[in-house]
Amino acid sequence: MINSSLLQNYSCLCLICLCSIILSCKSEVSRTDDEKRDGTYKSLINGTTMGTTYHIAYIDSSESKLKKSIDSLLIEINQAVSTYIPDSQISQLNQDSLGKEIEVLSNSSYVKNIAYQLPYNEHFVSNYLASKDIFKKTQGYFDPTVMPLVNYWGFGYTPKKGVTQADTNFINKISQSVSFDLWTEDIGTEHVQLIKPQNAQLDFSAIAKGYAVDEVAELIENRGINNYIVEIGGEVFAKGQKQNGQKWTTALSRPQVKAAVTDVQLAIRLDNIGLASSGNYRNFHKVNGKIYGHEINPLTGFPEINELLGVSVLAPTCIMADAYATAFMILGLEKSLKLVDEIPELEAIFFYSNDASEIDFTKSVGFDKLAQPL
Repeated sequence: MINSSLLQNYSCLCLICLCSIILSCKSEVSRTDDEKRDGTYKSLINGTTMGTTYHIAYIDSSESKLKKSIDSLLIEINQAVSTYIPDSQISQLNQDSLGKEIEVLSNSSYVKNIAYQLPYNEHFVSNYLASKDIFKKTQGYFDPTVMPLVNYWGFGYTPKKGVTQADTNFINKISQSVSFDLWTEDIGTEHVQLIKPQNAQLDFSAIAKGYAVDEVAELIENRGINNYIVEIGGEVFAKGQKQNGQKWTTALSRPQVKAAVTDVQLAIRLDNIGLASSGNYRNFHKVNGKIYGHEINPLTGFPEINELLGVSVLAPTCIMADAYATAFMILGLEKSLKLVDEIPELEAIFFYSNDASEIDFTKSVGFDKLAQPL
């Protein structure tokens, strides 16, 4: 049970992050005598990427150079979509000075836009098109152009700061350049032409880790490995089984303010499915006793506050799960459940505080079939 006063003060916080994959399979890292005899073992790969860590476990008898290939792939992805790398493709796009200023007719008047011609980059294009698709399907609640607002509230790549008093007029001014509907693209085989509003910026942080998980999973499968689990910053894709014949196991952490990462709310088994979670628990500011979470509603310009403590989403790909997990935190419980029902590929579990100030949850109809809670 959560203290009711704690919930009142922190009602906008949420956490559904995965307990470390290593914790769930740590006892199986060393090989048994039987495993040594048949030449089958579990390999473990760890590293850092995208400002976080990654963990990969897989069963194979021969692969020995996988980490080098994975790290090279992750460097390529970061060079395309990381806002923390000054010369990445997305960082270049976010600088108006590197584009060409043009005037575009909008609502019977001409407004300044910035045009770019960029070399085709598969990683950038994949994140861009997936983002635009989910932007439309969520009616704008998932919007990677929210970056200027994220920076204003102190959660972007600019120096971290808490907003002591929100400037509504300034937020409205920023919001004029926020909407993926304001971007146009012409994607060719060699170049990508993009036109965006002046001062508009892209941020793929709510989808890029899921994309990277999928790309690493594809690399692993191309090496002939069909039993593995990939985790990057809490986003997961699992396929096949562990060496003991059971499906891969991971855990959803307790959505409580002072809960440790190892405090488990729910343990589940996964097979051939992506899992991503979203919440504000690890990323928020407290200013003058008020909590500002990092999930910014692109339609209002303000951090979103609703009944949800956290959400975890299952989808055929981790990029899809990653994006919808963010969208659901902004949509809230009722709208999210409706959207899950409309998209057959999605399942989700939503955590919230009930009338007794206890952690409660609601699952979509098919969640247990895909996740198999322990």
